Amino acid sequence: MTASAGVTVRNLDTSCRLNEKLLSKIAARCARLATKKRAELDIVFVDARAMRRLNKRYKGSSRLTDVLSFKMGIEGRGVKRFVGAIAVCPCAARKNAKAFGTRFEEELALYVIHGILHLYGYDDVTKAGRERMSKRQNAILRKICESVGLSKVSMPR
Repeated sequence: MTASAGVTVRNLDTSCRLNEKLLSKIAARCARLATKKRAELDIVFVDARAMRRLNKRYKGSSRLTDVLSFKMGIEGRGVKRFVGAIAVCPCAARKNAKAFGTRFEEELALYVIHGILHLYGYDDVTKAGRERMSKRQNAILRKICESVGLSKVSMPR
């Protein structure tokens, strides 16, 4: 488990090793870019089976999904603090990277960004919402890619 600037990252997926420190840094940077509010985020990387269970329990679908966001609320005196949790599935990231011709590391970073944007009110249910969210997540991904070495997100097993 790694924490950075109010972001805690845990990898519970034993099938891959992830650079939790770098993922925590990416998430903290994304949160700062997405909003000026101070954030407290938990990000958990889970295997496909766990992600299906979470999706079934909270969204009513037993399909594998790549990321789920859970908004916990805003609290604090004078300073608004946002609290939320994100579940990310590296297995889905591998499949999608192959299908879309992207890098695994980029997919993982994209899911973290996507999940954080959901926490901050972005929605991808409507076409207009998808376009707005896609534009914002791609801008954030570009900024993050410029500042961190995405190739260091995953490590060989």
